[in-house]
Amino acid sequence: MSATIVFGFFALANGERVKTFRAGSSTATYHCVYETTIQCTSGVVFPAMLRVYSPFNDVVLSDNTVAFVSAKAAIPANVSGEPVLLEGIYVVPVPGDANTEDYEHHIPDFPHPMIVALGSVSGQPKTLCDGTSKAFDITSNDYVRDSRMTSTVWCAYLPLPFEAL
Repeated sequence: MSATIVFGFFALANGERVKTFRAGSSTATYHCVYETTIQCTSGVVFPAMLRVYSPFNDVVLSDNTVAFVSAKAAIPANVSGEPVLLEGIYVVPVPGDANTEDYEHHIPDFPHPMIVALGSVSGQPKTLCDGTSKAFDITSNDYVRDSRMTSTVWCAYLPLPFEAL
């Protein structure tokens, strides 16, 4: 068993409703698809696409709406070349008009999403340039966008000073 879950606040843009069909089925399912980004603590920003199940008469959220999102993720090995695919589990828009100046005042200070990955460590840890921190990759599989997809996430283990314990 493995999974990659991402949760946090995301700014949504260029939303559109799409009708999808599963292979071998004539039943339509509706989704809203949004462009967004995943901002890392290092300042690196990765493009992402969020797909959310949408009832037939649902409306697309306006551009720049911020939402708290919990989503299954497919993080490509070449994350700089392809968007991260997010399959929304729980999406709650921040109330208010995204086009007003005070909209961001209603958003909690939570700028970086959290990633929870359950998978396999696929190699030996690497020592980082500080000489004590270790980094390793976790590979997981999850059902995203109607197929099983593989994600690889690099994790860093930063030892805490004894005083912090």
